Amino acid sequence: MVVVVVLVIAFLAVRGISKPYFGLLGLLVVYIVEPGEVYPVLAPLHLERMLAVFVIASFFFHGNRLKFPTVTRWFLAFYGAMLVSIPLAYWPGNSIAFCIQFGEIVVFHLLIVGLLTTQERIRGFLLTWVGLMGWLAGTSLVLYFMGVRIFTMGIDRAEGMTSSGGDPNSLGITLVSAMPLEFLFMLKGNGKWTKIFAMGVFVLSIFTLVSTGSRTSAFAFIFFLMLVVFADWKKRLKFIPILIVLAPLIWIVIPQQYKARYETVDNLKDDDSYQNRILSWKGGVQMFLSNPLTGVGPDNYTDANGEKYWPEKPRHWLNAHNLFFKLIGELGMVGVITFFGYLTILFRANAKILREWRNRAGDIASRKYPLYCNIALVILLFGGYSGHNLYRNTWYILGAITAAIGLLKPVEDNENPVREESKRSIPSWIPGAVDDAELQPADTHGWR
Repeated sequence: MVVVVVLVIAFLAVRGISKPYFGLLGLLVVYIVEPGEVYPVLAPLHLERMLAVFVIASFFFHGNRLKFPTVTRWFLAFYGAMLVSIPLAYWPGNSIAFCIQFGEIVVFHLLIVGLLTTQERIRGFLLTWVGLMGWLAGTSLVLYFMGVRIFTMGIDRAEGMTSSGGDPNSLGITLVSAMPLEFLFMLKGNGKWTKIFAMGVFVLSIFTLVSTGSRTSAFAFIFFLMLVVFADWKKRLKFIPILIVLAPLIWIVIPQQYKARYETVDNLKDDDSYQNRILSWKGGVQMFLSNPLTGVGPDNYTDANGEKYWPEKPRHWLNAHNLFFKLIGELGMVGVITFFGYLTILFRANAKILREWRNRAGDIASRKYPLYCNIALVILLFGGYSGHNLYRNTWYILGAITAAIGLLKPVEDNENPVREESKRSIPSWIPGAVDDAELQPADTHGWR
């Protein structure tokens, strides 16, 4: 399977010579698959950086220009907050290295905004992302059944094949936060094969989610179902009785070790993991108080906790395990203002797009994406209660897609919308199944 993915990356890179959009898809694949971790011999090549340079060169060679809508400007302001925290960081070298690494996400964000210039490209990018979530869930589940798993908190737990999946908790939140996009492609207006494809990834993700044994991810999944129902409650209230019936059935089939793990939320006072997290949060408060303007700097929370700010002895080298304490501890008020400013602008941009596209023709993925982007953001905020997901690239990829859609001119009712999937001979879940030259006038003239 990994060999196939590597061949896909090579194919997209070669196509990227003439069309940088395909290079962007290849970059997305590299970020999720992490071939350098699967094949350590490739690690020194830093494929993600090499491919990023290649895509940037192709981007400018073909006359494209970088675009800076409001969402992007606020994201860059957040990155600026990371950079200005370096001089007063607890360990400046740590922060410098991390900011360089995070720069890859910045470049990726800018390329997404600059290259997703049509509805067709947006659909292809989103479907590629969904497919990669299926790869992430599938490989993790296969490894779990092969016995490659981690035993923590008294249970066997699935984890990602590479760092893009990460530990059980990170893997679980990654899968749940992508479920709104999978649900988007199960809506009416998508073709039959797209619906089947998205449903398959969704079901596979649920099985893997259970295998992670992550309490936060399990509750986030329940929260997701509630958000999906009430996001369009007039049409979906009929599903509530179905969920009420399915809930106890799902609980019955879940293995006992995972049930026992979920039930521990009733007695958190005796949960050492939870109690250590509370101490870690107190350490984050002390980091903020020591430097309320810029905090201890990116990627310094664990070291600062273990060496100085842990409130009791012996000290523990423990990360924040909370988005909000991570934010105030590492970036201070500058980080708080820019991060929540970014989220506020992103929510407002999604609301604006939904209003403008409400009665207009166009592809279902572009028209409905802002709603499901908001749901994914709320899930990430929910998961942030027990996860330090501040620098998770999902926040910033979602924002880039919103920014790209916001730059598109909505299709008027009397214009030709994107072709219905049912009229295509090639399944639409294959990115680039329709070439740019085949797009109708609405895409080639009205979407610049």
